Amino acid sequence: MGAASSLFYSSNDTEKQTLHRRVTPSSEQFEEQQERWNALAEHLTSDLRERCGYSIRTWLQGSYKFGTQTRPLRQGEEFDIDLGIYYVWKGSRDDEDYGPETMKGFVRDSLASYTADNPDEVVAVAPSKPRCERIRFLGDFHIDVPAYHLEPDLDERSLATPDGWEDSDPKAIYVWFRDAFDDIERAKVRRQIRYLKAWAALKFPEAGNRPSSILLTVLIAEAARDLGGLSADDEALRDLVEHIADRLDSDWEVPNPVDRTENLVRMSSQQMSDFTGALSTLLDIADRACAAETEFA
Repeated sequence: MGAASSLFYSSNDTEKQTLHRRVTPSSEQFEEQQERWNALAEHLTSDLRERCGYSIRTWLQGSYKFGTQTRPLRQGEEFDIDLGIYYVWKGSRDDEDYGPETMKGFVRDSLASYTADNPDEVVAVAPSKPRCERIRFLGDFHIDVPAYHLEPDLDERSLATPDGWEDSDPKAIYVWFRDAFDDIERAKVRRQIRYLKAWAALKFPEAGNRPSSILLTVLIAEAARDLGGLSADDEALRDLVEHIADRLDSDWEVPNPVDRTENLVRMSSQQMSDFTGALSTLLDIADRACAAETEFA
């Protein structure tokens, strides 16, 4: 065990000021977010059913669902929640009267309605994004709302975009992550994902230049599985960074583990070069930190 492991995580995190405590949302912040997304999900389920006549389901996804959400680490950044909306009908996604762009528009209209009814909670509906709509709340957080078709018998999902339906299954990758580890090891992996996400947020000020949350999640999860288990958090971080740096040194492609045709790397060559260079620097720091003989050193 490295000399600095207790600086990273302690089983008594509520009292000791560890790195994990500093980057993880507080219980009060979790509760506020939960209250907001529950209210929004209830509104969307009812309102969208009236707009289109379909059965509507919701499903949390992204870092909140994975249990890897971090606090905003830069001024102007916000907590992020992903709340999927599912239009449910049997058969092909192309069978019904409404196309994907219309379905996505229904979500935007419904968010606008919620905003008008809750001026004391909501800042605004943000400009439309290709794969979701975003609603921003007071308290520095937003909820992204992607829209899907769900075929219930086949348990298949398709994402609505302005360019048509897109094959996308957020549930599949969550189940892959959940089933890759037992409860104890999964908790360790979640902490490591938070550390690397926080590091990336600090290292790359512009969100568009940093590796995505799902890319870091897959890189760390696959590295942890390859290593066959993680040691204390300081040494585990060093081992994971080394493994990821070695992997990306020879190949910048990171396939989606549930859809090998999709490459999760969506950064430019320059951005990937900056990322891998930063990983090398981090590895050098981690090597020296793990070699230190005392916590103070």
